[in-house]
Amino acid sequence: TLTYAALDAHANRLAQHLQGMGVGPETVVGLCVERSPEMVVGLLGILKAGGAYLPLDPNYPRERLSFMLSDAGAPVLVTQQSLFDKLPEMASAGHHVVRLDADGPLIVRRPATAPAIALDPRHPAYVIYTSGSTGTPKGVVVEHREIAVSNLARSSVYADLPTPRFLLLSSIAFDSSIAGIFWSLLSGGALVLT
Repeated sequence: TLTYAALDAHANRLAQHLQGMGVGPETVVGLCVERSPEMVVGLLGILKAGGAYLPLDPNYPRERLSFMLSDAGAPVLVTQQSLFDKLPEMASAGHHVVRLDADGPLIVRRPATAPAIALDPRHPAYVIYTSGSTGTPKGVVVEHREIAVSNLARSSVYADLPTPRFLLLSSIAFDSSIAGIFWSLLSGGALVLT
């Protein structure tokens, strides 16, 4: 369980670490993490650094993950040590790899305050790939302002509902997860991971 204060501090430290690696607006960062609080920390840390996260389901075949990282031009991958073997070519291809667990001692030294950033609402927030059922998967870039507008519309439609408590069942690589994650967090609700 993470409180909002702890989530914010962890995400800020990761954001500061990522900015030290050159992550900023227009930088795509792969996120391949097991469903856990660390997944949410990674997602928010990338956004707070100004980057756009590329959700990578650790259950996808290695070839698909490699294709998505390469196609999106992601110079940085945020992952966990236990998943590192799924993407062994990342370390040898000149990419930066951040392992939230193994690199934790470095990340925790960073300030717990939000990093300075010059972010435009039109900057990319995430890149999500289609299923590829009609051929090669295609990346779709979604801007920060689109998350805000989508959340505002959802909040106005469900204005009479109590603060959300959302059970995230889908993979973060599936677009329906975006609505649940951001509506929950931006509304002060609880995001439940199983």
